[in-house]
Amino acid sequence: MTFDFFEGAAGTGKTHNLVNRAGELAEGGVLGDGHKLLALTFMNGARRRLDARLGDNSAFRRRFDCQTFDVFARMLAARRRSLITPEMQEQANFLNEFDEPCALAAALLEQEAVRRWVARRFPLVLVDEAQDLDEHRMRILQGLSRSCRIVAAADAFQCLHKGRDTAPLMGWLEGAGETHRLTKVRRTTQQGLLAAALAVREGRDVRAVLTARAAQSGTSWSGAGFRLVEASIKNNNSGLLAWVIANDINQRQGSVVILTPDSNNQVIRAALQTVQTKQQIYKKSGVTFGPYPHTWDRHDDEEADALLADIVLPEAASCADLRALLTPLTEYAPVAQAISRMDRLRRVHGHAVFTAAQVTEFVRESARNRSRLGFRQHRGHLAMTIQRAKNREFPNVIVLWPHTAVGSSDHLRRLLYNAITRAQVHCTVIVLGQGRLKGAPFAP
Repeated sequence: MTFDFFEGAAGTGKTHNLVNRAGELAEGGVLGDGHKLLALTFMNGARRRLDARLGDNSAFRRRFDCQTFDVFARMLAARRRSLITPEMQEQANFLNEFDEPCALAAALLEQEAVRRWVARRFPLVLVDEAQDLDEHRMRILQGLSRSCRIVAAADAFQCLHKGRDTAPLMGWLEGAGETHRLTKVRRTTQQGLLAAALAVREGRDVRAVLTARAAQSGTSWSGAGFRLVEASIKNNNSGLLAWVIANDINQRQGSVVILTPDSNNQVIRAALQTVQTKQQIYKKSGVTFGPYPHTWDRHDDEEADALLADIVLPEAASCADLRALLTPLTEYAPVAQAISRMDRLRRVHGHAVFTAAQVTEFVRESARNRSRLGFRQHRGHLAMTIQRAKNREFPNVIVLWPHTAVGSSDHLRRLLYNAITRAQVHCTVIVLGQGRLKGAPFAP
């Protein structure tokens, strides 16, 4: 079986090359009648974006399944349940609900009959963001590689899982077949942005590749497409931070995405609330700017839970009672769809009572479906965690870096690198507090 591995830094076009190579193999005859491409990712967000890329490629129209490793593992374990031995099940019982099916699927793929069964349906397997795979999901990929043609992409430095050793995985990927090194960054041509990202990746002083500019409010460091600035925060006063954020948004053209490693930081939350509601002013000129509305882009379940946060759901209630309780929130589509679903279950199947857990899951499922179909509602600019922004790109990025960003020096550099490299045109990094640029992730 052939194995193509694309390795490169952020923005070098790994996913683009991944899909193109799979397309070449498909057009070369790898996918025959009844065959499909199997596309796998670790995270659901990456799966959605890969699904869209494959849907735009004529070689794969209605000829691919895009899944997470977890969904594929559950399917395989369920369909081949009769081949799971007591020993396999006993070993998997010690794992959590997510790793257990992956361990079972990996064990099943050690059997040649199972590998042939998968290959008859999916002779070509595409894997994006492979650096995120842990030992169980890596074993699934290794099993698939013995019967299917694999096209995979990864960058070890973009793994954001604390403490995970990517060396065994990367070593195996590089030795499994042909490795393609991607070196040219295509996401941006802004030299200051490129230099800053590279300095972070290599553990050098970011300020050394930028130009210092002194001002009354303090020193900032700039380059083409990049700016690094400290925001003095005293006594948790978020006013100055709000002004710095709004001022930066005012200088950009197009949408701005705000990233942070800690979305629960109270100073950041308060500052963004001010940015969203308050008009700012330049004291010298009297020119006003803002406010700038924004939406927090959260995981689907977080989005659903936020909608229900102010509602105390009864342990069990009738459809009518729940409708009355949830009606004030029907402006939000997931809630309205959950009510419609309960009403349909009542009419068609005679369900008279629903539990709080059922209602919550109905809202969550609706939120997931709307996100998958691209119906997520956004207003103004976006704010999200750095982890949420993985494998995505935006014209303008503001990174808010608080003192609550914790972890090893290597982990902090990976976080900051992933944040900076989301930007296509401009990135501003705002560091909360002073004197924090002499250590990781900004300097050795």
